[in-house]
Amino acid sequence: MRKLKKIFKSTLAKVISALIILCFLLSGFLFFDFYKRQLHKAKGFYWVYRGDEAFKQRDLQNAIYYYEKGIKYHPNHYKALYNLANIYVVYEDYYQALKNYEKALSIRPDYEVARIDYAIILSQTYRTDEAIQQYEKVLKNPPKFVKIPFIIDNKKTYTYNRGVAYYNMGLAYRTKSLIAGLDSTESNYYLKKASESYKEALNVLKTYNANYNLGLINQLLKNRNQAGYYYCRAIEIEPMEYEAHFNLAVLLNDMKDFKGASEEFKRASLLLGSGSNPAKIEYIYNVLADVNQKIAINKDENYFKKIKEEDEKFLPNYKAGKIVIEQDEQKENQLRNEFSKCIGYDIFVGEND
Repeated sequence: MRKLKKIFKSTLAKVISALIILCFLLSGFLFFDFYKRQLHKAKGFYWVYRGDEAFKQRDLQNAIYYYEKGIKYHPNHYKALYNLANIYVVYEDYYQALKNYEKALSIRPDYEVARIDYAIILSQTYRTDEAIQQYEKVLKNPPKFVKIPFIIDNKKTYTYNRGVAYYNMGLAYRTKSLIAGLDSTESNYYLKKASESYKEALNVLKTYNANYNLGLINQLLKNRNQAGYYYCRAIEIEPMEYEAHFNLAVLLNDMKDFKGASEEFKRASLLLGSGSNPAKIEYIYNVLADVNQKIAINKDENYFKKIKEEDEKFLPNYKAGKIVIEQDEQKENQLRNEFSKCIGYDIFVGEND
């Protein structure tokens, strides 16, 4: 009896094993395409992984090879397509970059980062209207917040992406205003659209660039107080960037505040550095000389004495024809503190806060 049970169990096990193998073979025959796709997908993931590793190591040529091989096996890998597009941007092959961004977005239309980068390259290739349409698509998408305590919270990322979209849309509208020609009705319309976009961006991005560009737009629109306000905000954030100082100097000069303009022109020239761009330096000093001449006409003799004393406090260090502030940390901090005090702060910020 025991022998029969052993034979039965052994036979049953073999029958079950045979049935499993038969079912597997049958499923392979019936679902051959499915298994083939899964095998290709696995190969695709492997090559994309190799591409990711090469990308991290900045081995871009091999990253392109691995990503393209991975996409060949797994055509719907949108992240590989996105990374591949970014690599082509580095090589300034914008045609291939746009093509891969488009493929990634066709697979996943709500891939916001890819859509923003796609729009940026559209702008760089002079397809400004298409870029604005892409930014609008990002901004019209309803929020999809996902929050799992200690695991994921995408609200900050989502909000940041919208800030970036608004900022870059402002840049696109500013480009359209330049194409339209300054002081035209069409140009002013686009400048106002740019201003609206930058203001939305500032709700999220409290950056130098957002404030500086909003100051520039208001200066072009001849909103002088608003322009001064945002230049001051930009200078508070990054006091060692010369552009805001220079534009503020131009603004103060237009407002006939020649003392303030002279001081800001000097700051701009110091920050630009004598060896970095001789043409810009020469231009700034020519304008500065003109401003100082206007001060002289106003016969403010004490002003020049005071300026000489201030200059002696901030004599720069030079190396290879360029100003090197960072060699002296104390002087750098002194300059930073001094330059962060925006000329006209009480007027501009006091009126707008």
